[in-house]
Amino acid sequence: MTLEFTDGIVNPELKADSIDSEQVSEIPPLYFKERKEKYSTEQVIAVCGIGGVILLIIGSMAVNIVTELLEYEGGPEFGYRLDVNPELYEDLGANRYPYVSDEGYPDFSTTVFVEGSSKTNSSEYWSGSGVIISYHWVLTAAHVVENLNPDDTYVVIGVDFEISESLYRAEMIHIHPAWRGSEEGLSYGADIALIELVESIQGISPSPWADIMGIENSEIGNQIFSSGFGSYDYSDSDCDSACLVDEDGYYSQRRAWENTLDRLRGEISPPHDYDRKDEWKGGLIAYDFDSPSGEHNSLGKDGFGFNLNQGDISYAGDGESGRFPRTLEGTGVPGDSGGPTFAMIGGEWTVIGITSHGSETSDYGDVAFSTRVSSHANWICSFSFSEKPIIGC
Repeated sequence: MTLEFTDGIVNPELKADSIDSEQVSEIPPLYFKERKEKYSTEQVIAVCGIGGVILLIIGSMAVNIVTELLEYEGGPEFGYRLDVNPELYEDLGANRYPYVSDEGYPDFSTTVFVEGSSKTNSSEYWSGSGVIISYHWVLTAAHVVENLNPDDTYVVIGVDFEISESLYRAEMIHIHPAWRGSEEGLSYGADIALIELVESIQGISPSPWADIMGIENSEIGNQIFSSGFGSYDYSDSDCDSACLVDEDGYYSQRRAWENTLDRLRGEISPPHDYDRKDEWKGGLIAYDFDSPSGEHNSLGKDGFGFNLNQGDISYAGDGESGRFPRTLEGTGVPGDSGGPTFAMIGGEWTVIGITSHGSETSDYGDVAFSTRVSSHANWICSFSFSEKPIIGC
């Protein structure tokens, strides 16, 4: 099952004057679903391709075999390698030594926490991630902000959104015209939006972004980094034994992870009509979550060990993928939506993707999809004007 990496939690510290600190908003089924058994008999039957009466006889045996095959890594994993100290992912996201930004790593300080109240219920607050691309502009996923009230939406800067360094109010939210919601197709690569801020961001240099279509074509197979404010708290996440805690008891840290860029797709034409359809087409990037054993190479030529919960991933396209993970290999979880994916282009870490969706369990074998930023360069630049220019336009 495909899941958008959006979080539906309330941040009581930021909104203590308007809601009870214990309140948690109701989470619609689209974003969070009650976790089902990872491998049902029906799923195993589908994978094994065995028909008729034989299935009834060996069904339970097949469940055990496949479960052992796909879970022997020591799961359940949830976005990070189980054989690596999860605090290292936090250190990476905070650019703590040795992951400092001027020594070979992206500057993750531009990754921000996005939160706002619902358009239809002002007591509900929804959140996700975003990235600063200019002093008045934050790039995020369309599904993160499509239901937010622009007059009550904020961008929070800092490594811990409950201990914010600064907070900026949105003036307007601009959603790509090709976006029609996840039910009409996450595969079209138009899950992207801009948050226009009232005031200029201070103290942080915006991240460069891939503003020329195809500039990242040579990056297939190279290292990428992603970051976001994924939900790892026991109270509102499906992380199970992979849940994390921090000093204040509620997990609110910025994390980052690395991976390998496996796929790039551009010039995707959504089937519906929208303004400037011939110019503003979609694009995607994709990468898989390889396990330490090398047995979960979903985007490899032969594609094995894929996440049974995820469903169709064919729209990632054809190509190759290495079997073994990088040191801090990971994938997105709910709450990471809208965060950036960086690749090294022209000697600088450049935002090439905006985290969009993946599986609901973020297991080994999960394929993560991000909206390809360069596909939307012209749309992004259409909002640049003299008082609030967008760097790169």
